[in-house]
Amino acid sequence: MQIDRKRVNETFLKDVSIFDENDIKIKLKIDHTYRVASLCERIAHSLHLNQEDIDLAWLLGIFHDLGRFVQVQQYGTFYDSLSENHALLSCRYLFSQNKISEYILDPSEDPLIKKAVFYHNVYALPKDLTNREVLFAQILRDADKIDILKVNLETPLEDIYDVSLEELQQEDISNAIIQDALSHRLVDLSHAQTHMDHYVAHICFVYGLVYPESIRIMEQQGYLEQLFRFPSENPDTKQVLSQVQDHVTQYMKDIIDN
Repeated sequence: MQIDRKRVNETFLKDVSIFDENDIKIKLKIDHTYRVASLCERIAHSLHLNQEDIDLAWLLGIFHDLGRFVQVQQYGTFYDSLSENHALLSCRYLFSQNKISEYILDPSEDPLIKKAVFYHNVYALPKDLTNREVLFAQILRDADKIDILKVNLETPLEDIYDVSLEELQQEDISNAIIQDALSHRLVDLSHAQTHMDHYVAHICFVYGLVYPESIRIMEQQGYLEQLFRFPSENPDTKQVLSQVQDHVTQYMKDIIDN
């Protein structure tokens, strides 16, 4: 499938132009989209994919969060639990009225695109995907996880977590989330009770990365190290963050060294 990147970029900019770029949530998602697309391309290169597949990986980065713009406009939040599943919103935006045809003329990869976008935010991929579908879904999921850490550092936490910094600094981390973090697992957000639980869940994205290049990128960027410097005023939370940091540091070292 041939992808005209110029056409894709022009269509994306036209689509997001109807939203208020002065809204910090809108602006961060535009920036996030382009960074995720670039990361998808880099990861695909590391896997020695052909150029058409590299372009397809890049395209998935452009598509994955289209539903976020509608989510912010309608609900004013990034919390799916308080609004709608943003991956579903992205698929609905692209496919309910064949909006995707404005981006690409060839529909041959539409089923794969729909699955990769729909499953980019799930806890685990379903077992019935083809090997090719798994490949592209994992590339997108890795790229998204990597860049969400950057978003956490460059965007006021109040705008990400819908809570004041003062409140966040006082919060606990729930026991279930601690167990996930110390067991080297992605955090199951169905157990989250505090905003700090979501903060730790973002740190634990490292445990969901599939490709060695993804781990290398995360290590090079240094975002995890900065996230561990969160100025919590809760002694228990500070202790937990220190424990999690020790685990994450060793986990990444083991993978990079091997």
